[in-house]
Amino acid sequence: MRAVSLIAASVLLAACGGSSDNNESQLWQVSAASVSEATLTQVSGQQLERYLKYGLYARADMRHLDGAVPVPADPGSSGTNLVTQGVDEADRVKFANQTLYVSGIDADTDTPYVKRWQRHADGSLTALDAVTLAPQMRQVLGLYATDEQLTVLGDDRYDNVGIALSPPEWGAANGNISVQLFEQGNSVYQLQFDGDLINSRRTADAVWLVSRYQPEVAGYQSFAGSVAANESNMQVLENAELSDLLPKRRLNGSIPEPLIASQQCYLPSDVQSNEGSDRMVVLTRIATAAPYQTESSCILASVAGLYMSAEHLYLHGSVNYESHSRTVLHKFSLDDSAVGYQATGAVDGYIGGSQRAFMLYEQQQYLMLLTSDRADADLLHRFWVLEQDGTELKTVAQLPDAQQPDQVIGKPGEDIYAVRFAGDRVYVVTFERTDPLYTLDISDPLQPAIIGELEIPGYSAYLHSISDNLLWGLGQQIDTNEQGAPVWNSVGAKIALFDVSADDAVVQDELVFAEQYSPLEYQHHSLASVQLGDVTRLALPLSRYSAEHGEQVSLLTLEVTSNGTMQKTGELTPQYSGYFGSWGARSVLVNDDIYFVLGDSVYHSQWQQPEQVVAEYH
Repeated sequence: MRAVSLIAASVLLAACGGSSDNNESQLWQVSAASVSEATLTQVSGQQLERYLKYGLYARADMRHLDGAVPVPADPGSSGTNLVTQGVDEADRVKFANQTLYVSGIDADTDTPYVKRWQRHADGSLTALDAVTLAPQMRQVLGLYATDEQLTVLGDDRYDNVGIALSPPEWGAANGNISVQLFEQGNSVYQLQFDGDLINSRRTADAVWLVSRYQPEVAGYQSFAGSVAANESNMQVLENAELSDLLPKRRLNGSIPEPLIASQQCYLPSDVQSNEGSDRMVVLTRIATAAPYQTESSCILASVAGLYMSAEHLYLHGSVNYESHSRTVLHKFSLDDSAVGYQATGAVDGYIGGSQRAFMLYEQQQYLMLLTSDRADADLLHRFWVLEQDGTELKTVAQLPDAQQPDQVIGKPGEDIYAVRFAGDRVYVVTFERTDPLYTLDISDPLQPAIIGELEIPGYSAYLHSISDNLLWGLGQQIDTNEQGAPVWNSVGAKIALFDVSADDAVVQDELVFAEQYSPLEYQHHSLASVQLGDVTRLALPLSRYSAEHGEQVSLLTLEVTSNGTMQKTGELTPQYSGYFGSWGARSVLVNDDIYFVLGDSVYHSQWQQPEQVVAEYH
């Protein structure tokens, strides 16, 4: 199945500038490839070159547009809050080998930094020399840290405060991605390559990068509104070599060389001979023990995000039709030194919501996911189970289905706010007026079933599994009026503890913080947690606004016991004034020490008295 192409280089339309029909008939009769649900096929040489050139040509032809232009954390310490345990995620703050790393941008000089502090037995920190970043790096997109190695990801753009955000829109000039490996503070490896980072992950032996790239050819006009401009583009592209169309990399500042071997690219198997695309997604594997063994592959397909288990990497993107959407998924193996393509599948709906990273989950040989779609002006949510069959990801179960039409997730008009896969259960929160918490049984992936539903006021936007019997949620408490509609000026941060030992969840405890909000609703790295015996310690930022002080950010600390009690243990509220708000706030818990990172400052307190700042580091 193929979506309707949004851009076409049709020769049947009248050209701007009064060129003759004869000149126009000599132009390439090509179109931009529509988004495909087909499996991928490996290509190289002339086919790849033609596909990229046709894609560039079709994108530039504007005549018909009316002139428009897993590494475990230290014992007793919290690590980065992850989607999949054992698969690390880049973040602006890391703690490893008793060293605290903090990245950001200096507000006075607009230069990126990675600061380091050595932690001592008494919990105090001593500043180490900041690592020296490559001059091409204008912002840090995230860090990975182990006992032996620090990995810094960045690029030459300037958009944020050390947190990876969405890359620029397609059509913008390519950026330059930087990867630096440090050992004992010394840079031992630098890699720069063309493109923009979509996301990354780290396993025990490699860093995995997903980026995107559009070919840039000297003399090519990205907006061609006349026959003459299209003729010029034809000539430029005809003279271009395949190597001119592929991204380059530079190792340790050496001369540019190809990032991708031409035979390591994949196209949809149903492409037509007159179609092309210049939207390239690149998968790069850097072996951390031998980084010069870097391998890259590319696919020419729509990609919006990724999910990674311990064994596979999945890229997913949406195909938008006139009446509905579809999600296309591409599966890659992590077994080989190169990124190996395995299979492709598609399901109805799109992956959405503020916590979309939690919408996918791999269990044994099955991939599970939730999608949403608008059907007949209503919102329909589906749960899917896919299994690989050859080069296809086939649907082997879904909810609702013909046998279970009443197994519907969400009331009419409700959107998905939170998802958490935990063992043989899936917990899903939807919301419009109340907060239904659904419990799905996936112990038999071929026969999933909704087994429980709980309705309470407000919603949870983030769910966290404490144990098999306890689920923790963070969201908003929202009152309703007499008609049952939400009263939005009544909102306040709400923390709920659910007993999920039975099919129907039960609210075990609740805490509400009036007129406050936590970025944990959208940024799961905001949460720090560590389990000590029968107690789970949690720390998360809260934000409140006032006309006098603007945004005030604090760190809330909680304890949850295995028998289902929850209590606030304190709140650290530093006297802070700076350029950074709650979005980049992070905390690290090490034994009884709390390190609250806000902007470029680290506030040290202790679990028994979190309100009291022991020391402040800059």
